[in-house]
Amino acid sequence: MFIYLNPHLNIINLFLMKKIIYTLSVVFMIMANVAYANNNVKDVKDIYTTEYAKEIVYFLTQKKFMGREAGKKASLPVIKFLEDEFAKIGCDVIKQPITSSDLYEAKGEPKKGTVYPNMIYNVIGKIEGSDPNKIVVVGAHFDHLGKKKGLGIHPGADDNASGIVALLSLAKMMKATGCTPKYTVLFCAWDGEEKGLLGSRYFVHNWYKNRTQTDSIVHYMNFDMVGRTATPENPTVTFAWNNNYPYLLDICKEAQKEIPAPFNVILDERKGDGKGGSDYAPFSKKDIPFIAWMEEELHSDYHKPTDTPDKLHWEKLKKTTLLAYGILERLVF
Repeated sequence: MFIYLNPHLNIINLFLMKKIIYTLSVVFMIMANVAYANNNVKDVKDIYTTEYAKEIVYFLTQKKFMGREAGKKASLPVIKFLEDEFAKIGCDVIKQPITSSDLYEAKGEPKKGTVYPNMIYNVIGKIEGSDPNKIVVVGAHFDHLGKKKGLGIHPGADDNASGIVALLSLAKMMKATGCTPKYTVLFCAWDGEEKGLLGSRYFVHNWYKNRTQTDSIVHYMNFDMVGRTATPENPTVTFAWNNNYPYLLDICKEAQKEIPAPFNVILDERKGDGKGGSDYAPFSKKDIPFIAWMEEELHSDYHKPTDTPDKLHWEKLKKTTLLAYGILERLVF
């Protein structure tokens, strides 16, 4: 819009013109807020379904995958499944192989030790943003402990088929908006978490190794064990964040207003020091603003063959995913 100001206008007319410009600005802001409201979690909440969540969890926990141990042949169909799911969603698909030399360099070890076969892969779904040099990474590991002698197969329903549900659902919701995010978003299914965060360590190491200073990981969001709760009547999730970036907490509190009760969020302030037992740690080490969703406390089936789908709290998983989407949307749109 172009507004011509006649130099011969009197003071009153100038005042009126300023009022008009101010009013137009207010209207513009209201329209922008309405546009955001039309894009927020309430409009895409129907994309998330418990039926899809159960389909993913029950598929990943099948006995034929032998507990999804990283580097094992039985896990290769899971990798193919994840590639296919990201493709169906409409993401560009990246299959990122991790070789033994990459692993040791990423872990910072001076010498090679155990050589992993070339069957460890990160599977990444990419949604291109308007600034391809800046990315937001969303991650969850898909591997688990495999089969243990004397114990049997560890299905890993909560750890971490639940996180993969959140990951894939977020990709579906973001794609459904039809909007181009301001940053490129990478939805990363990590391999090798149970063997020492291998997939996420490799990714972070190679991102900074192979790119220029203009490239930047703007945010990281992690999901690990988000399907169980100790309080079924008031499902609870832990929201951990890098306390060097307090705005992350503010965004969480704002987005939580859109999630109906009962639902409780435990706030867990973390330092950006690289410490932690899940895939947010390599990002934390680089002081990247991170959010980590996790259980409120370790349940009795943690790392046991009894971590099965029938024990998941499906409503908690849904509300956690919707809250995470509300935050993600505010970060990338």
